[in-house]
Amino acid sequence: MNYATRFLAISLAIQIGGCAYEPKKVEASRPLVNPATSTELQAMPANLQQALNTLPQGAALSTNSTTFTLGQRYVSALGSECIELLFNSDQFHSQRSVACKIAEQWYLIPQLEQASVSNLLADQ
Repeated sequence: MNYATRFLAISLAIQIGGCAYEPKKVEASRPLVNPATSTELQAMPANLQQALNTLPQGAALSTNSTTFTLGQRYVSALGSECIELLFNSDQFHSQRSVACKIAEQWYLIPQLEQASVSNLLADQ
């Protein structure tokens, strides 16, 4: 009985002490992600709107001098239907992007600019 009372008192003291402790506030000195240069969404061309609704993964589309391949479809964290796009401007240059459907229209979503790992390392 004496052991159980001591255990109960110690565990109660630890719980009360843990609730009274406030963790140290930490602020980042460098951003992990840089803000996008433009917050305006660019609508996909009108002739591609229906194709983005119906074509399957792997289908290729062309507009002007750009060809792109449809990638995987998914639902974004905001609940929008999205599809990955692989753009091919010429033989040696390709870029990944995403188009999302917002209010029944497809928009090209700007990419986040990621900071390099060397910029994230703390100064010593």
